[in-house]
Formats: sequence, C-alpha cells, structure tokens
Amino acid sequence: MSTLYVTNKSDNLLEFDFEFKTIQFPKGKTVEITEKAARHIFGYLDSNKEEYMVRLGFIHTKNDIEKGLKKLEQFVISDQPPKHNHSLSPVVDELPSHANKVMPLKREKEKIQVAG
Repeated sequence: MSTLYVTNKSDNLLEFDFEFKTIQFPKGKTVEITEKAARHIFGYLDSNKEEYMVRLGFIHTKNDIEKGLKKLEQFVISDQPPKHNHSLSPVVDELPSHANKVMPLKREKEKIQVAG
C-alpha cells in the first residue's frame, strides 16, 4: 500500500485508533499514513462517506450528513507531501488514478450527494 498525507485543516485535534495504535491528526499539521489507514479512517476512494463519518463521531443521524461532510472536508488527503502555499483537494474528492499531481481546491461550493 502507498503512503498518503492527511492535513487537518479543522480547529481540533483528531485522534483515531487504527491497528492498535493511536494516530493523531493535529490541527494545521500534515500526517503521513498508509492508504489502508486512510481508507479505514476517512473512506478514502469510497464515494459513500456515511460509515466513516459515524466512526469519526461527525454524524449521529442522517440529518447530520451535511454537517459531517463539512467536517470531513477539513481533512485533506494527498499522495504527495504538501508544499508551502499549495492547496489540496478535500477528503471527499478523489484523485484521478492517472494523475500524480495534486488538484487545487475548488473555490465554489458544491452540493455533495450521499447515497442512502
């Protein structure tokens, strides 16, 4: 599995236990994790994020999905370490499999539909 980089753009520390280790995502910092961990914690490459938002405590009911997606968007995943003054795509977006470079964050807000 490949290495990914998760940047916590939220105002809070996120801690998650994965494979008997606590992974900390400090606010404003980038953490290196495996693709396996990113898939399990954030639903990396999975279009339905509900299960992961529940696991992270971001949602409790289907009414919380919109708020949960906003929280999830604050965790940015890339296959490259971040560069100074460079934006990354939020966790709810997927990087194209053929692209090795990071796509810039879109400025306009889009509605994200969750299957359910």
